[in-house]
Amino acid sequence: MDDGLDLTLLPAAVSPLVAAEVAGAPRRCRVLAAFPTCLYLDLGAHERVLAVLASDAVALPIGLVVARPSAQLSWGVDPGAHVVVGEGRVRLPRAEVVAARLQRPARVRPTTRGAGSPHGLPEAGLPDAGVLGDLARDLTSAALADRTVEPGVRGLIGVGRGLTPSGDDVLCGVLLTLAAVDTPRSRRARSAVRTAVRTVLPWTTSLSAALLVAAGEGYAVPDVVRLVTRCVAGSTDRTDGPERPQDRQIRPTSPSLDPSRGMTELVARVLAIGHTSGRDLLSGVAGALRAVDALDPAQEGAPRG
Repeated sequence: MDDGLDLTLLPAAVSPLVAAEVAGAPRRCRVLAAFPTCLYLDLGAHERVLAVLASDAVALPIGLVVARPSAQLSWGVDPGAHVVVGEGRVRLPRAEVVAARLQRPARVRPTTRGAGSPHGLPEAGLPDAGVLGDLARDLTSAALADRTVEPGVRGLIGVGRGLTPSGDDVLCGVLLTLAAVDTPRSRRARSAVRTAVRTVLPWTTSLSAALLVAAGEGYAVPDVVRLVTRCVAGSTDRTDGPERPQDRQIRPTSPSLDPSRGMTELVARVLAIGHTSGRDLLSGVAGALRAVDALDPAQEGAPRG
C-alpha cells in the first residue's frame, strides 16, 4: 500500500452472510485479530464476525475479500483498535475497503451417498483421526439415532487453543458432513447438532462461533466444501460458490491421469489450513462419515425414539 497521505480505496467482494452489517449504519467495530492476510472485526453479537481478507487469504465464508494480495496491503490497525464498518465499506486509518459486489461463499449441498466413498479419506492419505474422530463419530451416531447430542457438543465446544479451537473445528466437520448427506435422518441429526451448538456459542471464541454458525448452514472454505462433497458423493460437482486460483482442486486433464491424485491434493490443501484447523476439521469429517456408514439403511424410515 502507498505510504502517502491519500486515502486508498480497495474494492472488495462481500459474502451475503455479512453483507447486511457492511451495508448498514456506520458503527465502531473492535479489531479481534490482525494478520498480513486478514483482519477479524467484532460486529457486535458474539457470533457475528467480519473477516476482511486479502485475495490470497483462506476464503472464509464470512469474508469481505479485497482484490489485492497481502503483499500489497497494510491494514494499519492492531488488535483492540476500532474501525468503522457500514455504508458498504470498512474504514481503516489509511484505506477504505469498499464492498463493490457480492460473492457467493462455498456451500455444501445435500447429495446421495456415493458408492465406494466410505474409504475416500484414508485412501487420500488422511492422518489417523484419533480421539477427535472418535468423539465426532459418537456425536454423529447419537444424532442419527435421535439421542441427546448436548453432552457430545459440550465436550467439544471451545476445547483447544487459538482463534478456532480444535473441538470447534471437529464440530464444523460434523455439521458439514451431515449437511451433505441427503436423508431425512441426516437432516434431523444436523438440526439437532446445530441447535445444541448454538446454545453454547458463548463458550468459544467469536471467530469460531461465527464459523460454527456458518457451518451449520453448510458454508465453509471452498476446499473443505469440495472435500466433504467428494467424500459423500464421490465427486466435487455439487458445491456452491466461486473458485479462486488458490482454492481450485487439481482435476485430471486426461483419462491417463489417476483420479485419486485430485483427492490427494485436495486433502493436502485442507490439512494446510491454519496450524491444526484443517487436520481437526478432517477428523470431524472422518468420524461423522464412519457414523453415517455404520447406519443401517433399513433404519432410515424407522420412527424416531
